[in-house]
Amino acid sequence: MRSDGKALPPIVEKALASPAKSFYSDTATGPTYFELQSGEFHAVPKTAGVLRLAELKHGATAVESNRGASLWDMGDGVALLEFHSKGNSLDENVFAMLGTALQRVDAGFDALVIGNEGDNFSFGANLQMLLQMCIDGNWSGIGESIDQIQGLTRALRTCPKPTVAAVFSQTLGGGCEIAMHCAHTQAAAETYMGLVEVGVGLIPGAGGCVELLRRHTAGLTPADDPIPATRAAFETIGMAKVSGSATEATERRFLRPTDGVTMNRDRLLADAKQAALGLVAAGYEPVETSEVLVGGKQALAALELGLWMMQQGMYASEYDVEIGKRLAQVLSGGPLTEPTMVSADYLLGLEKEAFLSLCGEERTQQRMGHLLKTGKPLRNLERFLVTGAISMV
Repeated sequence: MRSDGKALPPIVEKALASPAKSFYSDTATGPTYFELQSGEFHAVPKTAGVLRLAELKHGATAVESNRGASLWDMGDGVALLEFHSKGNSLDENVFAMLGTALQRVDAGFDALVIGNEGDNFSFGANLQMLLQMCIDGNWSGIGESIDQIQGLTRALRTCPKPTVAAVFSQTLGGGCEIAMHCAHTQAAAETYMGLVEVGVGLIPGAGGCVELLRRHTAGLTPADDPIPATRAAFETIGMAKVSGSATEATERRFLRPTDGVTMNRDRLLADAKQAALGLVAAGYEPVETSEVLVGGKQALAALELGLWMMQQGMYASEYDVEIGKRLAQVLSGGPLTEPTMVSADYLLGLEKEAFLSLCGEERTQQRMGHLLKTGKPLRNLERFLVTGAISMV
């Protein structure tokens, strides 16, 4: 305006003459704003029940930090683990900080909240990193990464201090698995949760298969029929179902009935902190269910029959069925002759084996590359023809 020879309004001149030279200022005591009527700076008022990361970080130093994540002190004995990698994807830096966070909480805090204020909670694993390891044939490295993340999710589940995930927007793949292994999840009403790994030719590898099966078969014994519960878990993972809300996430068992829902996302971190403090006050103790019910060969046969019917109905490609069979092997418990209780470690071993074997498949690598390049899933539809119509390629 000045370069155009126009006069500035007096209130703007006054703001420019202030030390801040702006309508907003970040001071040692907190953010301030230029009040137009009085022409003075005032502290930005805090809304009860709202906790913002920017305010938490103001004038503070992270307890621990690396390129992928940081640990902050929320006060009242609660620590906050913030992801800040690209897309809040889970990479070696995030894994390392999660391990560090659990150690620091065990030693000097009362509880841990996992949350951030990005566009999404987490898209899951760093797919570019995983694809490169596949191309390089670094199978031992992938195996070590699976062991690491499975160990971390188990540590979240068994941590002697309460762990709370504050999830929102897209909470997918490994992000969903981390939340499912926390003692409590506080979800924004608009939360889209899902184990979507089959879209890139994989299955969940951080304990997601085991935890979802555990939730579906909870309360059942080998004398019961586990096939309906196993089929429900299989369809949720195998069809990459994503909840359309926190309410639907509860229906799909990504959230438990005891988990909380926050209508106003601005209140999510504050609600998560209060949930953590509530668990502390209640004398929290971790509950570790060491065994999970699996259906054995009968369940496997039922799942494979369902896959065959989907392929015949043109709902699944040849490779969709192959991925589904690997998933079915995990959820049914492998070559067991009858329904039985098995250890979580046994199922995690099957999960790791299936994940690794799929990483070695060319068509899985094609799916990963296609998603990274286009943002859209690839169905590997060779030999998947619509009779009398067109070939789908």
